[in-house]
Amino acid sequence: MKQFILNLVTMNYLECVANGTFQCDDFFKCVKLVNEESIIKLFKILSLFILFFAFTFLVYLLMKKQIIGYKSADVLIQAGHEGRTTGYTGAQSLYAKEMDWNRDVADEVTKILREAGVSVVRIGATMPIAKVKLALSIHFDGSTAPCSSGASIGYGNLEHQALATRWKNLYSTYYPFDWMNDNFTDNLSSYYGYKYVFSQKGFLVLELGELTCEKEAIWLRYRLKKIATLIAYFVAQELNVQGVSLPPLQTKEAFVHDEGFMY
Repeated sequence: MKQFILNLVTMNYLECVANGTFQCDDFFKCVKLVNEESIIKLFKILSLFILFFAFTFLVYLLMKKQIIGYKSADVLIQAGHEGRTTGYTGAQSLYAKEMDWNRDVADEVTKILREAGVSVVRIGATMPIAKVKLALSIHFDGSTAPCSSGASIGYGNLEHQALATRWKNLYSTYYPFDWMNDNFTDNLSSYYGYKYVFSQKGFLVLELGELTCEKEAIWLRYRLKKIATLIAYFVAQELNVQGVSLPPLQTKEAFVHDEGFMY
């Protein structure tokens, strides 16, 4: 810095002398001019340095508080559509509003996992940049033709298909209704959240059933908490975390036999 200032003063002084015939009286004028210009330039340079370091420090603090930058945790749990008042606000029927069910299930999954020591990023429709081991987006499906849909799974990477299959095998033990093919809609295969999340094991969109089908909606309504526990159990198994037990859900075979046993 010292050499830089010396070079700056010398340069300005030589420019001053070059402007005319150098006289003894001019010496003091040039020195004064050199000092003023050097101070102004030095002030500008120092101001830029101060602004740069202040900005860098601010960014550091914001990232540390995870206000900007990416969020990091073991798991990301999203309640689909949560927080939206216009646009894609989710399915609705006489039996339920999807956004409410999404929130209730996501909250319960988050609660169970945190109690087991798993760090969770719990979000709504606004998707942050995140780095996690596993990401799940909770949804329920709706159809203009009641009882023509069902549970399904979405993922944006074929490497996550094995994870999806493990969830389907677990949920199928209890869920007694029809399954749709994986990624059977563009909303599943090209879900907007995929591009924001870096996941070690995978990012799945879980469509847990159709709320526009009366029988299915009633079955789901009485089992939301148990389904949430099942999801938390699935996550715990994938992460090798102890402390989350398999919920006492009625098997699919027992439900079909009883035709409506609700608990």
